[in-house]
Amino acid sequence: MADAAEKFRQEQYRVLLGLAHPERLEGLMSIASVFARRQQGRIVVVSVVPSPASTTPAPETLASAQELVERARDFGAELGIAVEPLVQVAEDVPSGIVTVARNSGPGMVLLGYSPPTTPTPDSAETPARITEEVAKVAGCSLAIVAFSDEPGHPPRLLMPIKEDFDAEITGDLARIAALFGGAWITFLGLLPSDLATPDHATRARILQDRVEGLDIGEMTAMGMDCATASDCLFGAEAQQMGGEALSPAFMLRVRV
Repeated sequence: MADAAEKFRQEQYRVLLGLAHPERLEGLMSIASVFARRQQGRIVVVSVVPSPASTTPAPETLASAQELVERARDFGAELGIAVEPLVQVAEDVPSGIVTVARNSGPGMVLLGYSPPTTPTPDSAETPARITEEVAKVAGCSLAIVAFSDEPGHPPRLLMPIKEDFDAEITGDLARIAALFGGAWITFLGLLPSDLATPDHATRARILQDRVEGLDIGEMTAMGMDCATASDCLFGAEAQQMGGEALSPAFMLRVRV
């Protein structure tokens, strides 16, 4: 019986959620639960503790990270979703997220981003670095939600869309938007990067038509240049979301 339970747990759909800010815990957990619940899955919550080589994190830092993921586990119980809390010590946040993604085999990675209270030279590059590294992990989708500290600015969600996407995602996204009183959602169409140009154009058009047919609102096509992409989320990291195997084909933006 124990072996059967462990096999089920290993095969269960997992949403990997990177968590760093306590004030975003409930919002990110609520979003992750929407994706996990439809797949009858669970959430793996990780708090990465950066620790450069040859150094040991302070005990209070580890304790704070452990408290954060345990709070996420308790909130998951309130939502009726199983949560596996993890603390990962790594040289930096991107490598920590990637390590856990490779070890846990998630079906989706969900990352949240909030503007840092005190910007640093590295803070502007961190989202792009995480995106680029996680995209290299084969077999999982990557979604990013950006929160704004400015009143009246709804969160922005960047969703990768591949040819095998499920149209029922419409209901998921509507529920997510309802949690925040509305949201901007950007669909990033991804196709195999080795397609010949004519095939790429044909399949991109077919995929875009399917996305535009979703009953979620009027969509606006966005250019793939960095300046336009920054209106949708952070900027050029949208180009990195497919890793080496997939390349961006289109972006569509909608207010839900």
